[in-house]
Amino acid sequence: MDWLRIVEQYKAFFAVNDTIVQFVHGQVFLVLGVTMALQWGQRSKLGLARALPFLAIFGLLEAVATWGNAFIPLQSSLLPAEGIQDLRFLQLLVYLATFMALLAFGIKLHEPGIARPVKFIIPITGYVILSLLLLVQYVFLPSDPSRSLIVEALFRYLVCIPSALLVALGLRRQASRLVGPLNDERIVNVLRLAGYGFVLYAFVEGILVTPVAIFPASLINSQVLYNLTGLPVGIARAVVGLVIVVNFLRAMEVFHIETDRMAQDLEREQSLRTERERISRDLHDGTIQSIYAAGLVLDGVRRSVDEVSVSPYLTLNDSELLGTARVQLDQVMTSLNKAIQGIRSYIYDLRSASTDEDLAHGLVLITSEFRNRTGIETKWSSDSQSSFTLRPDQRQHVYQIAREALSNITRHAGASQVSVELRYDGHDATDRAVCLRISDNGSGLLPVSGSHLGGKVGDGLRNMRERAKLLGASLDVKGLAGSGTVVTLVLRDVENQIVARR
Repeated sequence: MDWLRIVEQYKAFFAVNDTIVQFVHGQVFLVLGVTMALQWGQRSKLGLARALPFLAIFGLLEAVATWGNAFIPLQSSLLPAEGIQDLRFLQLLVYLATFMALLAFGIKLHEPGIARPVKFIIPITGYVILSLLLLVQYVFLPSDPSRSLIVEALFRYLVCIPSALLVALGLRRQASRLVGPLNDERIVNVLRLAGYGFVLYAFVEGILVTPVAIFPASLINSQVLYNLTGLPVGIARAVVGLVIVVNFLRAMEVFHIETDRMAQDLEREQSLRTERERISRDLHDGTIQSIYAAGLVLDGVRRSVDEVSVSPYLTLNDSELLGTARVQLDQVMTSLNKAIQGIRSYIYDLRSASTDEDLAHGLVLITSEFRNRTGIETKWSSDSQSSFTLRPDQRQHVYQIAREALSNITRHAGASQVSVELRYDGHDATDRAVCLRISDNGSGLLPVSGSHLGGKVGDGLRNMRERAKLLGASLDVKGLAGSGTVVTLVLRDVENQIVARR
């Protein structure tokens, strides 16, 4: 008896304050929409960031549709029945757009598992078709308030429930796949709680509908909850919305964590850049000058040997010894010159690695240096300015692969023409990629393992493949005798590692 009395008190209270309940319900989702819209411009590689605009749209539309439940009854004393039906028709369109935005949010969370055309076609086509069907029944069928309630219930059953469950699954996937590597279990749990919130949303928004004469709305509906607890369904929906809002606000800390990690990476990159500059300066001012001085001394010795070798007092044996010494000095001078050239190339690599450049700019410098050093006719081509870029560590791997490929051409190909091509494919996170292609018109014979210049000829190819593996990229090296060699590096954004330009 006490419970029944409490239920009746609740009914009486909320009957008077139904407008306030609807306002609070809408206000909760308005906060969700506004806060997610403020996160819209996040410069992030997380898939969650790219999905937030759809969540913002969903929250704003949910607020507008909910406030219609309070606004439309207030107009009943001011507008005729036809006017109320017009408002109700517009509210149904808003509800449909709300659930389609939720569907788009769920699809976006599942990237790149869902094909690019599908993620656009399903929400847009679904909204257009259902809107046209709603318009047809509104124009050609007699006005009937109960029919609008049935249509709304069908929207909730057929669109709202699947969309909310898809979002719940997508949030769980984002928590384990994208946010998990940040090693912050608290953020992972918060996203999972937000996913559970959307499971509850599917129940209170999709199942607890207004009672209508269709199954299961005739058995399980908002009136059942009201009769058992005295609480209107708006209270349950507001509480569920609050759970979603709170957990999403807590989850937004993931962007601060990511920003801190990026700042730490930038600081490490700056330290490495400073160290590279120091090493290159020490090599240039110290090591290379010492080697050059030693070369000058040896060159002087060789000149002295040449002068002595023409003396008429030398025996045949002395002449042979001087000839051998001359050959040995020439070999030492050749080795020193190669060492100087190698160190200068290393200094160039260090200095070019320390500059803050985009990928194309760095490859242009490498290509120009190769052309100037070897005299080989080298052609450079690239797409127009891309809408995305690579991190500094990724660029360095690409640069080293390009340098090694060009070095192999110099040592093994015997080519007279070289082509370096950079291409950016796609602009969407699910299909964008960077492709580097280096080809020549040389012998086309790939290097094999063997002694060469103090190392193995095959080490270069192995190093290129290891760097490609670190990049998560594919490396294809094809050589055809007499037709040259083609090296193709393709880095696809499978793990959201390419950063979009803002």
